[in-house]
Amino acid sequence: MKNLYLLFLAVCFVQGCAPKYQTEPEPKCLSGLDLETIMKASELTLIRMNFVIDKSDANLAIMTTKPLSGAQFFEFWRRDNVGGYNTALANTSSIQRTVDLGFTGKQGEICIVCKVKMERLSIPEKDIDSAGRAYYMFSRSEDTRQSLTLNEEQLQKMDWIDLGRDHSLETVILQRIDKQIAKLLTKGDLKK
Repeated sequence: MKNLYLLFLAVCFVQGCAPKYQTEPEPKCLSGLDLETIMKASELTLIRMNFVIDKSDANLAIMTTKPLSGAQFFEFWRRDNVGGYNTALANTSSIQRTVDLGFTGKQGEICIVCKVKMERLSIPEKDIDSAGRAYYMFSRSEDTRQSLTLNEEQLQKMDWIDLGRDHSLETVILQRIDKQIAKLLTKGDLKK
């Protein structure tokens, strides 16, 4: 048990288990590009990060995604957990993130504002009367096979709890959009 505790402390030290209280990132302002070009690069960036676009409207200058569940430790190809705290949170809880991009124009520039909403699933527990029935806490599972089958009361009380914004992921998304635009301009796929 002592070795397990020391391993946990070592991982926390290397990864950083404390939450990153990063401030809200500044909007990314780009000049010399039209809105359609910037929205195309933004859409490509979000799709490559496994987000599914829910709404993209150039007239309203917005783009939103559907909720994406947090990556688990074995999903090494996913990049939606930024930092040790968010990685640990995604592996110990059911979380989801939704991205909202807003595009505003001012003085020949188009600025991208990124907001990532993070939520955690809350499922009420059932009362248990003995340790032998602990596997009934969330569902009607058997002791040999676990499954998540919720009763009506749990379904009604199940809810997504708002955890606030994920500023670390917002910063990464804005950086990746900037790189995507530079990449597409180099290839000549975007017009200035």
